[in-house]
Amino acid sequence: MYQSQEHSNEELQTFIEAPGRHIVFLSADWCGDCRVIKPFVQSIREEVEKTADWMDADRDKNLEWASQYGLKGIPAFILFQDGKKIDQIGHGERITPKQITEWYENTLK
Repeated sequence: MYQSQEHSNEELQTFIEAPGRHIVFLSADWCGDCRVIKPFVQSIREEVEKTADWMDADRDKNLEWASQYGLKGIPAFILFQDGKKIDQIGHGERITPKQITEWYENTLK
């Protein structure tokens, strides 16, 4: 099962402000839908990292950062490009690995 790494709000902000394409995976240990998707996250991450950098965020430990970007529902995958939020998938509903990979592939077009 995928083990999310913890990062500070400052680390997350520095990460997304760097030039390039970045994905943040926002989740929490208590979240049932997060637990459902976690067995698939490593393979999703490996695919995404071919074209973007990746960082994990914990909804509770990074609440200030998440609130700054209007991120409330989890699990969520958020795309940033050169410091700007471009798109996200997941707003608190259950999402499938196929939905995530299709969403990400569509952002590459």
